[in-house]
Amino acid sequence: MTGRRAGVAVFLIFAIGYLAAIQFEPYPASYIVKAIPAIALAVLALKAVGGLRGRLLFAALLFAAAGDIALAWEAGENLQIGLGLFLVTQVLYVVTFSRDLELRWPRVPVAALVIAWVAAAGYLLAPSLDDMAIPVYVYLAVITLMGVFAAFRARSPLVLYGAIIFIASDSLIAFNEFHTSICCVDYYVMGTYYLAQFLIVYGFLSDTHPRVLR
Repeated sequence: MTGRRAGVAVFLIFAIGYLAAIQFEPYPASYIVKAIPAIALAVLALKAVGGLRGRLLFAALLFAAAGDIALAWEAGENLQIGLGLFLVTQVLYVVTFSRDLELRWPRVPVAALVIAWVAAAGYLLAPSLDDMAIPVYVYLAVITLMGVFAAFRARSPLVLYGAIIFIASDSLIAFNEFHTSICCVDYYVMGTYYLAQFLIVYGFLSDTHPRVLR
């Protein structure tokens, strides 16, 4: 239990620290500070969730951490690399969620909402995507699948909440990059992103250890 609490503590310290220091970017090794929360969750998932699910989450979160570094490196000039790394994260989440799927009709509206949300985002972004159209549409397709699989996952709803918040975070990035500049967007993006990752991992932890962190 101490190890789990330590992992959560590291996550919270660096997540809050990064958000508090956004206004000072770029500063030395800011990209490392940005990535540590995902790395802390990756280690936590590997140790506490265990099995194939734990290993899949570990890999997904490490790719997310690499994506964090790519997007922060050189003032965000590596959008395509970051997009590719996060695409791998989403594929790994799809595979992880697929292990607990159960078609439940009450979740159908949630899955439909996810599909409609991402489809609307793609439609609004289309005129300004230019040569990024194919990479963005591929990513939108995969993140839609991630959200739908989370909706039909048979266990903790926290994973679904995390998936939906993750989609919201990525939507903010996309609209700020390709549609309309959003004031203070970095705070919104990173705040929702850290919350999403935490909820996904915590959902799996609560499945495996119902009294986790109590």
